[in-house]
Amino acid sequence: MRFLISLVLAAAMLMPAGPKARAAACVSDIGPGIAPPSATPAKLPGFHAAWYGQSGYMRLCPGGTARATLAYYNSGSLGWVAGRMGEAAYLGTWNSEPGQDQPSILGGDGQLGSPPSGWPRFNRIAQQPAPYVGPGQIAWFQFNLQAPPLPGTYRLYVRPLIEGAAWLEDIGVFWQVLVLNPDGTTPTPTPPDPAGVAFRIDAGVNAKDIALVHQGVQHASGYLEAFAGGTRRTPATVQVMVSDPTQPYCCLTAGDSFKIVTSNAAWATPPAAAPDTWTADTERTELAAHEYVHLWQYAIGGDTCMVGVRWIAEGMAESFAYRSLIADGLIPAGNLDTFTRRQLTTASNHVTLRSLESSFPGNANPFAVSYLAVDRLLAPKGLGTIRDWCARVGDGQEWHEAFASAFGETTDAFYARFEVFRSDYTR
Repeated sequence: MRFLISLVLAAAMLMPAGPKARAAACVSDIGPGIAPPSATPAKLPGFHAAWYGQSGYMRLCPGGTARATLAYYNSGSLGWVAGRMGEAAYLGTWNSEPGQDQPSILGGDGQLGSPPSGWPRFNRIAQQPAPYVGPGQIAWFQFNLQAPPLPGTYRLYVRPLIEGAAWLEDIGVFWQVLVLNPDGTTPTPTPPDPAGVAFRIDAGVNAKDIALVHQGVQHASGYLEAFAGGTRRTPATVQVMVSDPTQPYCCLTAGDSFKIVTSNAAWATPPAAAPDTWTADTERTELAAHEYVHLWQYAIGGDTCMVGVRWIAEGMAESFAYRSLIADGLIPAGNLDTFTRRQLTTASNHVTLRSLESSFPGNANPFAVSYLAVDRLLAPKGLGTIRDWCARVGDGQEWHEAFASAFGETTDAFYARFEVFRSDYTR
């Protein structure tokens, strides 16, 4: 019995134009399937399941759909009985993306922001296809996947369970969907979640918000790994929640953890999104990337690096987060300049960079000031120098001395140089 499904979906987008001007077509495709193991495992008493192969990973156009097949061998002594609580087999959403019993941006029943792709529930990907799957038999689970609009790599972690009884074996099964650019070109693949990061998704969080937090962490960690001497590897926790009335910020890092409150206005309606900058979803991705950079700072230099000098800490997080999205094709560099100049010229309070060492007045748009200082004047000296400053202050060196050692100039000289640069930049 074959378990692989050959499926090619084509989606062509034609723009009204002259006879020679035609947009490139985006064509979805599915890669080769993964064959079952050469031998089945020994049967165990009770409910058990063993992975038995799957159809291939997808490359889908934005909004495109495809059907997946995942086979499980009943390696237990008890049969699976459809429609009977405590005996029916399902596939459920699992860790880390989107998380145990959490909604996925790749499929669902329309609840909690999941696309209505025909799943039994937002957190139940598929149910056993036959009324009864006995010991030693194979269940060929099938389910539909739908690509989100934002290009990149998305993953759906899967674990079988007997509804109302027990989760079955977890061997790290996941589905990967690469969402192509609208013109059919391949975006930079997004790496998986970095090692050591655990996601805590509270009840009621929307499927898209879960995905965007993962995307932000993945873009930032991949960038740090490639360009800043390596991503962090120590344990950390990322919590995503809908509401926290005690939290005045959408996003906050403390030590080895950060929290995102999706009901906060900065996340729900991010002000950076505009027709000439980027979409709201892209800005939410940046917010998560920004917080991950703070985790990276803490791993290298502790609180002294992460919050000790506000303009360096926030400017570094802004610079590295936006750089990661530019590198992966989500933001044009020119649009970031448009946004930064707008922030600097519309601030109702003009402050010096020196004043942002410890204070951060919102009416001065301090994130933009800090970003410009780090991104345009410090980062060109090499991202390793910024990492070196973090490590120095984390080891106890006074921060002005560490600055001079890492960047080759005093803070007084840098402040003077920055104010001249900012004046020219906004002219």
